[in-house]
This record gives sequence, structure tokens and C-alpha cells, in this order.
Amino acid sequence: MSGGSPTAYLLWAALAVLFQVFLILHLWSYDKFKCVRWNSGRQPGAFKRVMTYCYLGTLPALVVFGVAMTDLKFKEGYMVYREGRLRSIEEISSLTRYPAIMPKPYELWSPGHRHWLLPLFFVFSGAWALEIVTHLEELSFWVFLLRQGPARRDWFSSAEFRIWYLARKNLETCQAWIFLAGSCASTATTVAFIYVLWMFPGFLLHVKSQGAEIDVVVRLATFYQLNLIRVCFRFIFTLPLLILAIDGVQGAHPILMSPFGSDILLMLAAIGCFVSSAITLLIFFPRSLVKEEDYAPPQGSLHATSPKTAEALSHRCPRCRSRAFNTGPPPSEARSPAPSTTGSYFPFPNPEPYSPGSEIMLDAPSMYHSRTRDKRRDREDDVGVDAQTLDLGLHRVITQPPPSYRRHSSVILAISRRPSQQELQASQSNLHPYVTTFTSPIDLPDVDVPNDGLPRAI
Repeated sequence: MSGGSPTAYLLWAALAVLFQVFLILHLWSYDKFKCVRWNSGRQPGAFKRVMTYCYLGTLPALVVFGVAMTDLKFKEGYMVYREGRLRSIEEISSLTRYPAIMPKPYELWSPGHRHWLLPLFFVFSGAWALEIVTHLEELSFWVFLLRQGPARRDWFSSAEFRIWYLARKNLETCQAWIFLAGSCASTATTVAFIYVLWMFPGFLLHVKSQGAEIDVVVRLATFYQLNLIRVCFRFIFTLPLLILAIDGVQGAHPILMSPFGSDILLMLAAIGCFVSSAITLLIFFPRSLVKEEDYAPPQGSLHATSPKTAEALSHRCPRCRSRAFNTGPPPSEARSPAPSTTGSYFPFPNPEPYSPGSEIMLDAPSMYHSRTRDKRRDREDDVGVDAQTLDLGLHRVITQPPPSYRRHSSVILAISRRPSQQELQASQSNLHPYVTTFTSPIDLPDVDVPNDGLPRAI
């Protein structure tokens, strides 16, 4: 399989070098190469190390293969093929018709250059094997997350992880068989990834319905979009090499003998390979500009300022949902009849009848004071209630009342108790800790899971 012009391999070499530079810059911006240390990550171990170093070892091997093959291809040049015979390039002027010009076959290379072919094929096959390992692991991890139920399984004891864990004489056909084996495995992995893409929208809806953190939902949605693009480029990478491999192992070689056919397929494969690898880099080591810029939102912005926020907070904890809003006139105005318009609005349907003091449900005495709009001035001041407690661990939420309440000097009090850790776990019981703390498929948290009697694979 001597198909492929020096220009096609030059594209492989150029993309490999450019991506190597991008990898270095990205890892430096990510955490200044801390992620490549031996004990990096939230759960350092053999799994994290194998995945990190397999992926990082793929690119230098591709750089070596691309640059070396480009140099050898340009040094050996082309041959003239006509009437079943191979001629040297000097015989072109003596031919009566324009012959077919093709890259020189490996058998006609000089012995010094032929000596480098087999080691370079080993380098390329090793790089492709490492690339398949990383993508097969990632496929298994996403299938593991999609199949999660209320029972929390351990990734290292799951069947998906075990599938991943268990999972020279003729130089002309050697490269073809490498392409065939690698492209078949990569294509099968990419086809299986379609199942993940098909199930992922429903998985995102499930994660949002369980009240996951907004940054986790945004990160998962971003990875879904990246995976859509990456799967397309994975097919652009594997299918052209599969076509070349099938053409190389059979008797006739119509594609390899065509300069356009072999070159365009090799160039498409190069583009698909390095674009998909770049997306894999963004998925495995996602940068956070907020964290890199050391930005923290103001303390005041952490409190809710609208009824929707208070409703969202109460929705986060089902046990705290019952008393998200309690409305009614202040105690000083309880004896006077209120206008009919003030009692017609409630944030939730079927509210309970108002009773003075029902806004605050505490187990210990507390001090509170109210402030209302100055009736002597016609202005739209905010109306609210400040609640002060004594070491009760309560979370205060001051909400802005609707316009109807501001017009009639009514008071809205919205106090939402901070849910405990047990309540948060109960409200997210259907989400695996890998989901609620998700950052990367290779950076898994060290969480406690029920012992199912199965030993850890790693």
C-alpha cells in the first residue's frame, strides 16, 4: 500500500505539529500542566493515569510518524507506470504517451529508507491503539452514566468498565492491515457513540429535573454539542482509511492507483483525525475561564431578589417547598379591612388563610421588623421584611413584591430555610455523584458507593 503522495503526508505532519502546539498551550492555560502529574485529579489512580498518558502519548507518536513519512516520501519521489512496467522519472521524455505517475512503491525504496518503514508502522499502530483505548473508555463511561438509576454503582466495578478493561514480511500490505484493523475498531466505536448521542437529550432532561447545579447542566450540554461535532469528524477520519484498507488488501487497487483517490482520502482522514482529537482534548481537559480569571460573584448576588428565584430555591428541596411564600398584611394593619385587590394575588394556588405571625416558622424566638412604603409620598419603594435570627442557620431571602402589593403598602415575606446535606442528597437521590460533580470523563470524584460484593478492577 504505497498510495499517498508526499503532499498528503505533508498535511498529516503539518496538522500533527500544529495540534501538538495547541495541546501544549491548552494544558498550560488549563492548570499549568498540573493535570499531567502522577497524582493529579480528584481520584488519582491507575485509571486516571492510563487515560491521561494514553491520550497524551498519541499525539507525539503521530507527529513522529507524519514528519518521518513525509521526509521519506519526498526523498523517494514518484515512479512512472505504463503498460505494467515501472520506469524511472528520467524516462518520461522517451515515452510516447503521458504515463500514470504514482508514488514509488516501498519495494523500490532504497534499503536505508526501507529500514525505517516497519518501525514507523509500529509507531503509527501504537498511536492508533492508544487513541482507540481512550475513545472506547469514554464511550463506556457515557453509557455507564446513561444507565444509572436510583442505585449508585461504582464505575470501576461496572460491566461497562470491564468491557473496556478486557477489551511483517510484506510491507505493502502491512500498512493496509493496520488501516483495516484500526479503522474497523474506530468505526465500530464511533457507531456505538450514536447511541450515546441519541439518549443524551433525555439524560439532560432527567438531570435538570433532579435539580442538578446549573454549571453541571451547562457543562453536560456543552459536551453534548462537542460530541455531535466530534462524531462527524470521527467518521471523516475512519471511513476514508477503511476504504483505503479494503482497497489495499484485495487484488485490484483502483483507488490506490489513482493519485486523486488516495490523496483525497488520506487528507480527509488527517483532517478528521486531528479535529476530533482537538475536541477530545477540550472534553478531557475543559478550561474554565471563570476559574482562570479568579472571578467570584458578589456576595449580594447570591441571594434571591425575585419570586422566581425563591420558587427555584424551594423547588431544589422538596421538603422545603411548602412554605416558599406567605402573604398577608402586616400585623399593624391586620385589624383594618384590606382592599379587595390585595387578597386576589398569591404566588401559589389555594393558599392557606392568613394568620398574623405565620410568615416565620421558627423553633426559637426571633426578632423581625418591617419597613413599608411611606404613604405620605407617592413613590415605588421596595417593600420587604428583614428577618434576624440567633444562630439558627437559616437562609434569608428578601423578595420584591408584585406591583399590586406595592400600591397598597402590603408586605411580602419569603423565608426559605437552607436545606441540610441530607435533604440535598434526598432531593438528588436519582443522580449519581459522578453526575452532580461532573467535570471530565477522566476526572472522577472519590465517592462512597454501596458495596455490591464485586472487586474493583483498578
